[in-house]
Amino acid sequence: MYGEIAAILTNVCFAFSFILARRIENEATPIFQNAIKATVGLLTFFIICLSFGVLLLVFSLSLFLILMLMMSVLFTVILGDTAYLHSQKILGPAKALAITTTSPFFTIIFATLFLNRPFSILMIFSGVLIGIGVIIITKEKTKKISNDTNPSFKNHNYGNQNKIKDKISLNTLKGTLWATVAAVSWAIGIALSDFSVNQVNLVLNLGILSTMIAMMIRFLFAASVLSIIALIEGEKQPILKSRNTWKILIISAILSYSIGSLFFGEAVHIAGASFMSLISTALPLFTIPFSYIINKEKISKKGFLGVIITLIGVILILF
Repeated sequence: MYGEIAAILTNVCFAFSFILARRIENEATPIFQNAIKATVGLLTFFIICLSFGVLLLVFSLSLFLILMLMMSVLFTVILGDTAYLHSQKILGPAKALAITTTSPFFTIIFATLFLNRPFSILMIFSGVLIGIGVIIITKEKTKKISNDTNPSFKNHNYGNQNKIKDKISLNTLKGTLWATVAAVSWAIGIALSDFSVNQVNLVLNLGILSTMIAMMIRFLFAASVLSIIALIEGEKQPILKSRNTWKILIISAILSYSIGSLFFGEAVHIAGASFMSLISTALPLFTIPFSYIINKEKISKKGFLGVIITLIGVILILF
């Protein structure tokens, strides 16, 4: 039950972080935000490991295991998140999220084939319900935006309409491919996290401190790569002068890549990759209360129906 609770707390932390990040999305690019968050996560776990005198145990891990930890964060944070941002830009949040909700099915396949995790029909059914609920929630929240941004063909002749339709079809295909890459990347990343974090626990046998060491290695790699990318794209990121913006960014980082990542590591270690992947698709369910409290965003009847369906799916995977 501890693993299931850790998985739910992971979503709570990331949901709260997401809502806070929305308040500064016009001031800091996603790459810059993720680079700062990864750095905060690295510093958090570095200080904890140093304080408990387990920092040097990193060198007792095999090169293969360190590589697996790096690969896990490469697929989840760097490849998966980047692909999703591309997809969302092309398709919009509703369609992109609808496609990426297939991630749990890929995770279940990988976990069953390569990690010998038990296969459950109930988990498939739960994933379907969660996916349906998430689609309803997200589509309802972005309906107005989608309507405003859809191209109108009223003022175009027949030839131009065909050209526009072809361009939209090509963009839709690109967006769909990006979303599929995100779904598969997240699935591989969570499965690799399951394997690598479990192996670190087996080698070190330090309980939660083993997870912290694993997270430190993950974020050392993530912070390095994201910082390099942020420097390359430096011209797109204005200098942040507002103390309030930095405060929100740091709090968001602590919630997601410090506290949230610790819960994530414990969840994949104890509950497994398949469960963690399924519960992560219910993230919109957790963002709604925070959206209402912080950003005063209300939910419609259809959105509430999506919440109920998602909640049923989440409850099912707890049994």
